[in-house]
Amino acid sequence: MYDFENDISTIRELLKIRIFEKKLLELFNDGKINGTTHTCIGQEEVALSVVKNINDDDFIFSNHRGHGHYLARFDDMEGLFCEIIGKVGAVCNGVGGSQHIKRENYFSTGIQGESVPVATGVAYDLKQKKTKNLAVAFIGDGTWGQGAVYEALNMASLWEVPLVLICENNYISQTTPSRLNLSSNIKQRANAFQIDYCLIKIGSTVSEINKTLKPKFEKVRNSCKPLIVEFQTNRLAAHSKGDDTRSKIEIEKLHLNDWYYKLNNINSIQLQNIEKKIKSEVDILIKDILDRDNTRRIELKTRSLSIKNIFNNTQMDEKVLDNLNRALHLFMKSDNNSYFVGEDINDPYGGAFKVSKGLSTSFPKRTISTPISELGIAGVGNGLALRGNKVIVEFMFADFTFLAFDQIINFAAKTRTMYGKLIDHSILFRCPVGGHRGYGATHSQSIQKFFIGIPNLDLYELSPLHDLTKILPKIMENGNPSMLFESKILYPQKMFNAEKYNNIFRHEKLNQLTSHIFIEEDIDALIICAGGQVYDCLDVAEKLFFESEISVHIINPFKIYPFDLKSISQFINTQTPIFIIEESTIGGTWFSEISSLIHSAFNEKIVCNSICSLDEIIPSSKHLEENVLVNKEKIYDYIVKKTTA
Repeated sequence: MYDFENDISTIRELLKIRIFEKKLLELFNDGKINGTTHTCIGQEEVALSVVKNINDDDFIFSNHRGHGHYLARFDDMEGLFCEIIGKVGAVCNGVGGSQHIKRENYFSTGIQGESVPVATGVAYDLKQKKTKNLAVAFIGDGTWGQGAVYEALNMASLWEVPLVLICENNYISQTTPSRLNLSSNIKQRANAFQIDYCLIKIGSTVSEINKTLKPKFEKVRNSCKPLIVEFQTNRLAAHSKGDDTRSKIEIEKLHLNDWYYKLNNINSIQLQNIEKKIKSEVDILIKDILDRDNTRRIELKTRSLSIKNIFNNTQMDEKVLDNLNRALHLFMKSDNNSYFVGEDINDPYGGAFKVSKGLSTSFPKRTISTPISELGIAGVGNGLALRGNKVIVEFMFADFTFLAFDQIINFAAKTRTMYGKLIDHSILFRCPVGGHRGYGATHSQSIQKFFIGIPNLDLYELSPLHDLTKILPKIMENGNPSMLFESKILYPQKMFNAEKYNNIFRHEKLNQLTSHIFIEEDIDALIICAGGQVYDCLDVAEKLFFESEISVHIINPFKIYPFDLKSISQFINTQTPIFIIEESTIGGTWFSEISSLIHSAFNEKIVCNSICSLDEIIPSSKHLEENVLVNKEKIYDYIVKKTTA
């Protein structure tokens, strides 16, 4: 039990967290704050005891219920109040609010379990760099329902990384008792992964907890083996502001085990005197904060891709796959803070399409072959990127990125600006896309359209017209998270050589990332296509020219989103029909994005046509697959129909 003589400092810290959160609830009731907030009232001892075992350069990954974690770490009521209220002095300029906070090596996010694979990636890099630091991630008992937790713990145990997972078990998963949500128990889950486990029983004081945690944390630092700590605790307030379904009697019983209740029984006068002083300080602080100006929107401009000297007129006599593999080797060799992450990528296999061939041999410590865990893989990549590394993550098939949607969109893309400042997050997700290989419905999709329109997420598509050895370093230097879509049918094909491709095409660059191919200067139709359709479109253009006397110009942008409309503005007019070709199914497509940009920029009536696959799943049988997917016969017939009508 706490006593006022020896534990006065701890009591004061516990009270500050509780008074802070009670003031938040009061401000909500008064209409001074909007949105949501999740208080840790009743759980303050967890935050305080864990942080007392944290070094300044350790990493903390908090969650939606993280005010106590932040205050224990930084003792910064002013910055956090300002952040949540949206006033000058906010730690993240009011952008993060209650759930999304970054300061130094402290991060919080609002998605359950999202930070566990990220923390695993950070811990992996800490081990590689031999720093003796920890990555500490907080979760609640309800988060054990998330697959990301298990993917991460499997990797953390396999790789033996300095990860500490703190579970604040308050036995109530939002509004559902945990006995209805959680089978077996947390210790058994730790045992399943052969991870060290520690239980902190309710009623322990901060000093008692520290006696248990200190040697445990030191063991993780020295052994680099993960640890799971389960805190038995009570959440005395609602999940959010007022969504508590527990009875008054039930909550009153919980208060009997609360540190505040016990202290009040020992010496209520002394406790209330300390509390009164802190409340007075908070009231003065809040009055000052409410009188401040609101935070102003800061336009966080990402850097433009540095694309000087990318285009080389030297014709390359190599396959697209070899160009991609060579680009990866050159990049990994040039940057010792780079990682390549994916499934089955180690030699001699070298990945499903052999893109990673030789990487594990040349760069064994920075080539990470992972379990089959797409969500976890993306999270580990994000953690490595948070440490300032440049990371390339390979998905075996692009279809599998749907399993990692959260890490790509809610973490990678949002981390760039979510914390009120521009943070470099250099990660590239590689995605083999498309059909014509007979792989069937779940291994053949062109998924590009699902990622168009995500702020801070750049989209590129592999092309035989662009030398990736020159482009890849520029992408990784840019600081934006990005995706590279790679049509599987391109891998065995040669990089484009105008002289060897019937010697009739001219190839020039509109800018360093946009190719322009044509036979003659006159133009009857304009094709805009991504890399996977280039060779089909070249065949179509040749056939249209010689058989139908239709002169087609082809535009192939390496960067498909954001799309650079200025680069093609010289071709846009009412006389030239535009054909935008992609392999995805109709609806919410790349065509929709480009045609919208064109019609918004030009008042004239521009004719834009979409040529894409049928609105069906992709069959496995070759004859059925060809019927569904866009191909050169369909492209040719459609253009002839539209230009000769």
